[in-house]
Amino acid sequence: MAQVDIEVNGRFYRMLCEDGQEGRLRELAAYVDDRLRRLTGGGRSGSEAQMMLMTCLVLADELQDVMSGKGIAPAIDEAAVAGELDRVAKRIEEVAARLERA
Repeated sequence: MAQVDIEVNGRFYRMLCEDGQEGRLRELAAYVDDRLRRLTGGGRSGSEAQMMLMTCLVLADELQDVMSGKGIAPAIDEAAVAGELDRVAKRIEEVAARLERA
């Protein structure tokens, strides 16, 4: 097990993680710290525990949205994408045919 020091909301925490995962843990801590600062406007909006809990709840909400398919990225309509690709392919063929005649 590796030890890594991370900072969230101006406080340092020593965490344990699998060997080789130190960088990933630092990235995650930086992401949580950024979300916390954006949610609280960079200031205090309650106790530290309340601010951390609010951040966790917002992140959990976002995760639930992504997992249920209604999150950040819209669902892809594969039939629409296939139709659009066909339209673009035909257009390319038309342009290529004109170029060959010229």
